[in-house]
Amino acid sequence: MKLAFLTLKSLLLALVLISCGGNDVNPENTFQIYLDFWNTTGKNPEVKFDEKNTSREIKIDFSKTFGGETQGSTLTKVIIDNFRIIDASNTNYNIESITAYEYKNDTKDWKKDVEFTMSFSQSEDISVVLVLDRSESLGTDFETIKTYAIDFIEKIFTERKVVKMGIVDFADTINQYPLTTDKEALKNYVKGLKQGKFTALYQSIDAGIDMLMDSKSQSRVLFTFTDGTDNMAPPTINSDYLINRIKNDKNSYKITSFFIGLNGNGGVDQTVLTKLASNGGSVSFPNNVKELKEVFTKFGKVISNVYNLEYIRNQQIISKADPRKLRFEIKTSK
Repeated sequence: MKLAFLTLKSLLLALVLISCGGNDVNPENTFQIYLDFWNTTGKNPEVKFDEKNTSREIKIDFSKTFGGETQGSTLTKVIIDNFRIIDASNTNYNIESITAYEYKNDTKDWKKDVEFTMSFSQSEDISVVLVLDRSESLGTDFETIKTYAIDFIEKIFTERKVVKMGIVDFADTINQYPLTTDKEALKNYVKGLKQGKFTALYQSIDAGIDMLMDSKSQSRVLFTFTDGTDNMAPPTINSDYLINRIKNDKNSYKITSFFIGLNGNGGVDQTVLTKLASNGGSVSFPNNVKELKEVFTKFGKVISNVYNLEYIRNQQIISKADPRKLRFEIKTSK
């Protein structure tokens, strides 16, 4: 009986290993993206993400259609920029591999595709504007927050080869340090910041958008920290105005916006900040300065770790009314 029990136990263990994929990557580190692909003339490929079926950790502008171009006489390529994978706790994931599948109508199933593939590369050229609250409501914590901002600057410049960064700091007045490659100058600027009254949040975000509009970097990021709600903007500058500016950016590479709202004395408007975190960005609401340190660290990694995806396919004419259904399995590591 003991031998039979051990045999049954071994069989059950084998079944568990098979069902879990043996030594494959942990399923929770594997994500799925779904796309529609069409090419109406053979020379104008386009893709659009299927937000409903794509893993919720995928951060991309789901409202955008990504257009491509011909590559040589037989191929086309579509580049998908500003691609990140971020979970609900703002943990960032590194892409290890991407496997392509296409849905076949005749067999009603997904077939692994070895001819049309998707490659990935990290964006090395990045511009970041740090919009930093220095209002009196931060109290004595402001000096600690400045050290977090300095560490964030160091992180971005360490992770990426080509970095430009600017700063917009605000209270009752708004000051700006223009985009620069001088890391030490930025850190010294933050060290010298002094607190002031009120919260000119919306006008400061607007100034940050202006700064990024002049950048031609592959990745352009607006990163805002605040502990309060706007109490200085004129009626014409509101959250809808700002989101429209970000969404209607005419540059090839769109601005991605990230926000930290510290639940402190100022009382952040979580609904507004969540709405403003757009084009594949995210938002976090730490409850105290201790939690804030971890969020700044995570966002430093998230912002610096951005991908461009490139999908290669032939010049076959495919109707937009009947697009190819594509699925890509992304294996990652933290």
